[in-house]
Amino acid sequence: MRSRLLNILFIGITIGSESIYLHKESDQSLLICSLLIISTLCIALAGYLDNDYHDQKIDRINGKEGIIASKNAIYLLYSSGTALGILYGWIKSQGVWIESLLDGLFFLLPTILLLLYASTLSRNKGIGNIVIAGLCCYSLALPALLTRSVKGDYWIALTPFVVVLFLSSYIREIAKDAEDIKGDKALNRTTLPLVLGDFFSRFYSLLGLMVLAVVLLGFGFYYQYTKITIVLTSYLLIYFVTYFVRQKTLTWRQKQQAWKGFIALGVLLRILFLHTDIL
Repeated sequence: MRSRLLNILFIGITIGSESIYLHKESDQSLLICSLLIISTLCIALAGYLDNDYHDQKIDRINGKEGIIASKNAIYLLYSSGTALGILYGWIKSQGVWIESLLDGLFFLLPTILLLLYASTLSRNKGIGNIVIAGLCCYSLALPALLTRSVKGDYWIALTPFVVVLFLSSYIREIAKDAEDIKGDKALNRTTLPLVLGDFFSRFYSLLGLMVLAVVLLGFGFYYQYTKITIVLTSYLLIYFVTYFVRQKTLTWRQKQQAWKGFIALGVLLRILFLHTDIL
């Protein structure tokens, strides 16, 4: 549970940071940003609870404990998040219902995907991992998608963060699958660790090197974000040294926690990049 609360905290901080930056000139910026954060967190929390509801058997096999909420409570959170999203759009557009309903679709989309993931897509985690990684990126870009008047420079600056977030989130999801392989195997789920077998460790390392290449090329050479490149690359180099030195004793839980740290570091760097001149 603590891990999931941290994930929700990351989402809230990310959404809040982007929203504050985009709406800082608005007279109702505090209300608008608060509604956006709360609505997004309602949907994210509902997604976690929904996944726990459907994964009760696999969690027992893996020795984990989820929070089992009623389906009514889960649907209430989903619908509350979407309704608050519509209210956000109504206030932002100063009472234009067409725009507020259109904004509601941006909240309905992750709701539908999370419902599908919990009930169906998580059974085939090759697809489910992509969905979750994509939703992480979606949360980063959501404030700008809702604003619809963002300049191109903002998207250019955001793009490398989105790419790195997708790859690192995807790798972390795979590490979680490797950690839960016992339950997945018992329930005949299809995950990359089960499909790739002994080849999996080398495949996983290759994905990590791909992330490192994206950081170096995207942040360093093309975007010239030198300080960001140094910080993220240093983290990855420390991780890979630890990985190869301790690969026989390093658990999959420790590996996925290391990638969570990388994601958290990326969020922090994005906030510093957006709101200060340090980077």
